[in-house]
Amino acid sequence: MKDGTNLANVLIFLDCLLDTRLGTLARMSDALARRVLSAGKSGNYLEREEDAFEGVDNEEFRRLYRARDVETLKHSTITTLTTLLGDFTRTLSRIVRNRPWLHGVRILVNTWPYRLDVSTLAALRDAITLWAGGFTPVEMVDYAPDQLTPLFVKSSFDILFMYDYEEWLHMHGEAFSKTSLADVNVIVPAIYFNRRPDEKTFDELVRDGAHPFAAITMLTSGFVGLELIDVKYFSIADPGAAPTA
Repeated sequence: MKDGTNLANVLIFLDCLLDTRLGTLARMSDALARRVLSAGKSGNYLEREEDAFEGVDNEEFRRLYRARDVETLKHSTITTLTTLLGDFTRTLSRIVRNRPWLHGVRILVNTWPYRLDVSTLAALRDAITLWAGGFTPVEMVDYAPDQLTPLFVKSSFDILFMYDYEEWLHMHGEAFSKTSLADVNVIVPAIYFNRRPDEKTFDELVRDGAHPFAAITMLTSGFVGLELIDVKYFSIADPGAAPTA
């Protein structure tokens, strides 16, 4: 509970529920997106360590991704995280029942940077409500990263799902020195945003007992409860998945 509602507030960026990385590739070319998805083990999309793809103009990809819009959403698919919303909300609901000051869970879907009309927002809310099990309240909100200051997040949310987290951390670096989010779960993909370390650097880090992803968690533990999970959860879901109530 962060706002007097007696609900555990979970903020999830729409970019976590829809694979807008794949949507961006599909905007470049459907054939390109299919080729990236069908790449072999060395380039497995669901096991990638950075958003850089063989045979793709990655500068163009990053430009289009930064400018993503409603057209990008039309090319995007649901992620594995979306298919797990029901299990997640049921588990979280069981946890909060043991805390008398909490009466339930609420999901707030952050639609930034997309500009969506009322009917689209309603359709998305209804679909996400279904994936969440049909009983968890779902609200659509619009918060730009600069609005998500540590102070605002601390006072408003219990859990935060975000894809492009590195820029957000740097954006509010000074504010983190005054407000700690160590008690807020910030769940993000285990992925490199400034290129994967070269093999020599990577081997040295591992030899010293610090996998780069583990090092990120340790370095940020004093001011944010960062939890890195497999990028597959933020990627295209199994086509056979279906919502369950």
